Parts: sequence; structure tokens; C-alpha cells
Amino acid sequence: MERMVLGFDGSPASEAALEWAAERTRGERFEVDLVLVTNMFLADRVEADRILDAAVRRWRALAPDSPVDVSRLDGTMPATLTNAARGAGLLVLGIQTRSRERSVLGGWMPLRAALRSGAPTVLVPAGWAAGDDPVVVGLDDDASSEDALLFAAAAASSADVPLRVIHSWLMGGSHVQGTTALQPSPHRVADEHSRILDAAVARIHADFPDLEVRPELVRDNPTSALTRAARRSSMVVIGSHGRGLVSGALLGSVGLDLVGSLDRPIGVVPVSSRGA
Repeated sequence: MERMVLGFDGSPASEAALEWAAERTRGERFEVDLVLVTNMFLADRVEADRILDAAVRRWRALAPDSPVDVSRLDGTMPATLTNAARGAGLLVLGIQTRSRERSVLGGWMPLRAALRSGAPTVLVPAGWAAGDDPVVVGLDDDASSEDALLFAAAAASSADVPLRVIHSWLMGGSHVQGTTALQPSPHRVADEHSRILDAAVARIHADFPDLEVRPELVRDNPTSALTRAARRSSMVVIGSHGRGLVSGALLGSVGLDLVGSLDRPIGVVPVSSRGA
């Protein structure tokens, strides 16, 4: 049984994360750790305990058959939370969309935690509500998508919804051969990307033979393609190259563009040692 770490701070975004986590445990068994990080010098221990007590009551109402362990940890964010999530199968955090300063777990903090945790991380926007739309996963050209594909397939299978695999592509620039500038053929480039998509679908079907998979080849940039797809999705999943915020780790700069702007949960899946 995998361990799920749920970061909680009492904000509306973290309450949405709690509701998402409770929904996920209905389709898959987890050992759940609910964690509140407080500053050891400034923390109001009475208020922290009140927040945790309310969270436990809410959890028991939503997931009475799924036990939860509760921890209040002194430290700083996101390091304390990511240390707590070390070795976990899933980290779940709330995020305030279109704002970067509304809560302790708002804005850049969840993205930093996702990149540092080493665990698949789901960022749940405030106001989230359960639905039956497909899970969407962005397929890149490299190994960063391998684990994201399997994570998204497992999430779709758990929720009993289809999986949409979105692979976007754009024409590359011309290259020079001798004194001639050669422009690649659009049909040839499209065929190459179609083969990438077909191979990804085959990998998914090998592990999830009963899952409905909807492959989509889109001629557009990844951010636009995933943003459009998110409107009809229950979650958007992207892979992380694990190179940090400065270099734009998630499918290039896609994660930086999507996190905080979508009103759907975003799954950030790091490349494992198998895919590295």
C-alpha cells in the first residue's frame, strides 16, 4: 500500500486538496499522512491544533474507511513538507489559482514542493469539485513522460474515467545542406510524432488493458494544447525533468505556465530512476 502525504494549512485550497485526496482513496488504498507545517518560533500551537482537529473531522466524514495519521511539524516550507513526503507514493497540496500570496501553500510554494519532493504531486485548486471528465496527460518527446503516462493511467483507472493522451508538435526550422536550406515535410514530421503517440498508447494498454485511451495529436504548442484540453478534464498530468524552476523543468516551461492558471488539479510526475 502506497503512502499519501496531504499538506494542509486550513486554507480553502488545502480543504479542496483534502477533498480530492479523500475521493482518490475511494478507488485506491493509501496510507494517509495529513501534515501541517508550522514555524517553530511564531507558531500558534492552539490554532494549529484547531486546524488539524477540523481537518480530521472532515476527513472522517468524507473517507470513514480510510484511516489518517496527523502530524504538526515545526520548520520552513517547502523543505519540511518535502522531507515528510520522502518515499511517499503521492503528495497532495492545495493551490490558489491566479494568486501567489493567498495562503502558505499558495502560488509558487506548491510548485517548488512538487519539484523538490521526488514524489508524484497533485496540486488541487481551491473550489475543486469531483467530476467524471477524462484525465489528460501531456506526452513529451523524451523520457520525462514515461512515469507521467503510467501515473495518469492509474488515476484514470482508479476514477473509472477515460484517459486522453495529448501530444503536441510544431514544425521545426529549416536546416542547411550544402548551400541549400531544406524545409522538413509537414507530413513526415506529423508521421514521426504520430509514431511517438502510438507507442505511448501501446505502453499504457500493456499495463491497463481495460482503460479507454483517447490519443490526440495536436499541431500547437504544449501550453495551449493542454490548456484547451483542461476545460474538459478531471485532472491534467505533466512530467517533470527535475531541473528546477529556473530552467523551466516541466515539459520545458509548460508547468510554469499552467500551475496557478488552471482550475483543474495538476499532477506533476518526476522522472524516476527507471526513466532517468
